[in-house]
Amino acid sequence: MVTDYDCWHADHDAVTVSDIIATLVKNAENASKVVAAAVGAMPTGRGCKCGSALAHAILTDRANVPETTRTKLGILIDKYFV
Repeated sequence: MVTDYDCWHADHDAVTVSDIIATLVKNAENASKVVAAAVGAMPTGRGCKCGSALAHAILTDRANVPETTRTKLGILIDKYFV
């Protein structure tokens, strides 16, 4: 999402910091809408094995994984530590 068109186009009028910030804010709003729409369009169930892709990928002994790492990656790995 471009915020400063004049940085590469010699014939384009200069823009102000306020112009750039306004465009940045608008882009952030649009990005939020895109993410919300994408999440809303996701199916509730899976028909693939992607939900268990890490089942055999974690080679480290579970007892040796630091608690900070487990906390940070919990949403991805918790189901493999039960």
